[in-house]
Amino acid sequence: MNEHKPINISSASTEEIGRRMANFGATPFTLDGWRYASVESFYVGLKFLDDAERRRIAKLPARDAYAYGKGSTLTETEYQDRRFALGGSEHHALIARAIRAKLAEHPKLARDFAATHPRPIIHDTGRPERPGTFMPAAALCRILTALRDELVANGGVLCNEPA
Repeated sequence: MNEHKPINISSASTEEIGRRMANFGATPFTLDGWRYASVESFYVGLKFLDDAERRRIAKLPARDAYAYGKGSTLTETEYQDRRFALGGSEHHALIARAIRAKLAEHPKLARDFAATHPRPIIHDTGRPERPGTFMPAAALCRILTALRDELVANGGVLCNEPA
């Protein structure tokens, strides 16, 4: 394996590990007592405030959730009685928790992801990044790199969630 060849974490990746690690990857997980079909379903749910709507989105396949999320006009959200800006550091930390939960529930995926180290991580969907996106590629790649570094340092497993 070429350790300099980037690993594309995207549904458009040519590698299975890139597609499975993408937010669109069909890797269900539980976070804070709620079950999500994918990280994308979690991400899109944050664009709506109504719990019933969030529960419906949580079950949607990633592509359906993504399409539904285009209808949101929120720039701030609430989660566990905290209000914060979409695209801000608190939002990004919450997405990192979701990806961490996904990896914890899928240990083989976590080991396979760790095995991509030290390849650079990119997020190339094949389309230009949308202006004003709440999760820019650079932020997603920082989150994924930090999680992978933790996996590598701990033999392919994640430590307890940081406080």
